[in-house]
Amino acid sequence: MSSPSASRLVKAYLAGVGINGCEVHNVKSYLRQWLHGLGYVEGSKAVIPASYCRYRPTTVWEHLYFIKGAFETYGEFFMGDPHGGHPIVVFETGSKKLAKSLRLIGVTPLVTTDEARRRRFVVIYDRRDVKLFVKMVKPVVDDPHVAVALGLCKRM
Repeated sequence: MSSPSASRLVKAYLAGVGINGCEVHNVKSYLRQWLHGLGYVEGSKAVIPASYCRYRPTTVWEHLYFIKGAFETYGEFFMGDPHGGHPIVVFETGSKKLAKSLRLIGVTPLVTTDEARRRRFVVIYDRRDVKLFVKMVKPVVDDPHVAVALGLCKRM
């Protein structure tokens, strides 16, 4: 991945990782190893260069990589009822940049807060939007129950 367009995709992904600020805590292990190889890990946190944190995606591909970086750092699937409900996507960030990127790929996000109105979240509730998100972004799905609910596999 040494072409100029590939480096912009890496930059977009790292911008998604640094969406809540350049210091990133609780980085997933597979992502931590990659960031360590790039020299961006200091102690227990990853420190993304400021130029990446200010980066704004421009092409559709860049928006997809930006969303993927944000999801793999701050996102998760949540199933309120694992026996009949459909999964939703929750990002632990209220980033307007993320909401804009999601809208650009055809997903309608909800930007909301917790009950105390201290923490903001971007949430994808609609089943069609969740399926579109999975199809376009291709996020990592760790939970087999979620994978079945999303139709990624037939059974466990």
